[in-house]
Amino acid sequence: MLQQLVDTALALCGAGSAGISLREAEAGEPCYRWVAVAGRCAHLVTHIIPIDDSPAGVAIASNAPQLFSFPTQRFRCLADVAQQVTEELVVPIPGNPEALGALWVMSHDDHRFDSEHRRILTSLATFTSAALTIAGAKSDAEARAKEAEKARNALSEAEEAKDNFIATLGHELRGPLGAIDSALEAAQKLATGSPAVLSALALANRQVRQLKRIVGDLLDAAKGRHGKLSVHPTHCLLGDIVKDAVGATSEEAERRHHQLHVNLPAYPLTVFADAARLTQVISNVLGNAVKYTPPGGEITLEVDAPDPNTIPEHDSTPREVIITVRDNGMGISHDLLPRVFDLFSQSKCARMVAEGGLGLGLSVVKYLVQAHQGEVSISSEGQGRGTEVVLRLPIIRRGDVEHTGPTTHGIPPARILLVDDSADAMEALSMLLALDGHEVRRACDGRAALSLVESFVPDVALIDIHMPGMDGYELARQLRQRSQCSSMRLVALTGYIANDAQNSEKVFDCYLVKPPSLEDLADALKKSEPT
Repeated sequence: MLQQLVDTALALCGAGSAGISLREAEAGEPCYRWVAVAGRCAHLVTHIIPIDDSPAGVAIASNAPQLFSFPTQRFRCLADVAQQVTEELVVPIPGNPEALGALWVMSHDDHRFDSEHRRILTSLATFTSAALTIAGAKSDAEARAKEAEKARNALSEAEEAKDNFIATLGHELRGPLGAIDSALEAAQKLATGSPAVLSALALANRQVRQLKRIVGDLLDAAKGRHGKLSVHPTHCLLGDIVKDAVGATSEEAERRHHQLHVNLPAYPLTVFADAARLTQVISNVLGNAVKYTPPGGEITLEVDAPDPNTIPEHDSTPREVIITVRDNGMGISHDLLPRVFDLFSQSKCARMVAEGGLGLGLSVVKYLVQAHQGEVSISSEGQGRGTEVVLRLPIIRRGDVEHTGPTTHGIPPARILLVDDSADAMEALSMLLALDGHEVRRACDGRAALSLVESFVPDVALIDIHMPGMDGYELARQLRQRSQCSSMRLVALTGYIANDAQNSEKVFDCYLVKPPSLEDLADALKKSEPT
């Protein structure tokens, strides 16, 4: 664009040379560079001239057009670079706060410049200023865009590093917690008849449950950020889900002498939802109400939904259930309410409460509610004035689902091979399984496991995936190749969030997250029974 303006100036003014001089720094010293040149001096593009001893310098200093006769005789900077110059007309290029440079034309013969040429050159200088301003704005925008992109990339890398740290931390904590949990279960069975020991074990068990909840929130939050916290909806009864959620928090509510009111519709509510995840949502919200309500406080859980039996027989459109949890506890300040679902978001008052958690639970609640195509909202009149949480879930369906009865882990004794490089975790889980009547053999690595199956053929193998040397996948592949292990059920134990790419080989029958719950273990063992 600058070259086009110079060419235009050359033609309209009938000049022999034309150019644009812009201010810049060369070796730290300010100067003018001929950034665009036309005519006889075109070969001198990028030439540098001084500021003080130049026609451009004089015009800019006076902030007005200047006409010089025989300028090569006055300015030494032109003596060596320009052919004989009869006249030179120089016009400052407007800028803010000072001129950006100068637009000039030279005559190398008898041609003379007049007021009309000055008017033309002044107009072209204004255009030049606009062009330079646009170019500068574009360059600045591009630079800012690059900086913003760099900042976004850095933030993304930081978020990824944080998520990886959370996943690794959760995995590392699950192992020891699993061993402690299994050992406590075994100790409680061995301590039957000793109230003092059982009381101490119950205290330890409550603290382990608290640690497991925190670790679970960490892993669920990381899974949610990566879209790996999945839900698997089935037809079930909302009353059973609410009952399980209340059961998970009732002991703590009783310990704090809370008045817990649960109001359910008189008719059974069939829902299409992930029962385990919805139980997690309600128990999390109830748990917060229990935790942040002073002793003797009042907590109410209300369920409002249409009777599924009033839904037409062939109408599969989901109806909405509204679950409301109210408390008269410490409440939430108005400035925190907009951020209450953010990760690690907690008020100062909440952090002062014993067992205050990490501020992850509500983030997980929001993710799981949205995964059920629902909405969650929280309101509070302020600190000390209670909190209300409202869950709106389009999950009510017409259907006939019988109430679930109490579950039992009673299954026929099985031969179990337990492979784990963590001696403590393996010892505790082995003891727990043995107390349930199973025959358990242990191996600390893959080679020891392969040696064991030569004389011991298990019904089920519980294998830690991430072991040094031969990992769980390689061990599973080699077990599959042995004829005596053809009917063995292979169960993977893992603590990582990410889906393992090696699972594409389907070497394992199922996966259990470490530490496996008794329900998960029982389910894995039941599926190994002959039909």
